[in-house]
Amino acid sequence: MADETGTNKYTPDRKGLMLKYGSIAATGIIAGGSLISLSACSNRKDQWAETSGKAGQINMEAVEDAMKKSENVSDFEKRVNEIYQGEEMVLVEVKNQGREQLVSGYADLNNDSQIDGEDEKLFTFRRWYEGEKPNYSMRGYGVNSYYYHPYPSGTNLLTTYLLWSALSRHTSPTYIYHTTVRDAGVLRNHRTNYRTTPSYKNQVNANRSFQTRMSTKHGTSYRKASPTATRQRWATRKGVNLQKATSASKSTTSRRSSSSKSRSWGSRVSRGFRGAATGGGIGPLYRRTLT
Repeated sequence: MADETGTNKYTPDRKGLMLKYGSIAATGIIAGGSLISLSACSNRKDQWAETSGKAGQINMEAVEDAMKKSENVSDFEKRVNEIYQGEEMVLVEVKNQGREQLVSGYADLNNDSQIDGEDEKLFTFRRWYEGEKPNYSMRGYGVNSYYYHPYPSGTNLLTTYLLWSALSRHTSPTYIYHTTVRDAGVLRNHRTNYRTTPSYKNQVNANRSFQTRMSTKHGTSYRKASPTATRQRWATRKGVNLQKATSASKSTTSRRSSSSKSRSWGSRVSRGFRGAATGGGIGPLYRRTLT
């Protein structure tokens, strides 16, 4: 049907359609590009987390924060396993060594839920005395060996002291506590569920930010920190290209180090303290020699 001008009013305006659908197509491309970009970003984070875990990296500042804030060993075990990105569990050991007390975390590389010579030490938090004055430090091992944080003399880590105090009620001259096989299973179930939550993604981002800052702060010592012989043996058995995994995780953080800024440390979760009667691994029965 034509109007007074002789133009069929039901005939589509081709120029208008081209503009309309061209705009829609362009919008779709932009939106699709954003999705692709977000997906690529997510994939890069996942890849970084995987390589970082294979190399045995751990966010040492977050571990220190967990040590300060945890009300008991159970809190600490759970939080450390939330921080760590490797496949293996982190098992915790507390022991006396003269006037020293040491809290160490081991990556359970042979997956037997026990601390032994086939596992890799990731860190040790140390308390020792000079006279009557306590001193504290945190040290990393393997790819974390660049990290050493001594606290100023006279520092009073009250919440950490309460943790030590609870453990020190036991009179074993050597091992006070270690993660038990049963508790390792509970921790693994918790971590499996945790890694499906947004909190884990946030932790990965925090870990990545930490590594970026450490790359800037420590430079050569950060880049040269290499896996321990224990992890290298594990990697050989597993068929892991450890050199590639280590360099990949560190090169990612190095590329971002120029824009890094310091951030605050992490948070904690809660769980009750276990005594010997509930399988807390406390007392003189545990005498495994560690290497």
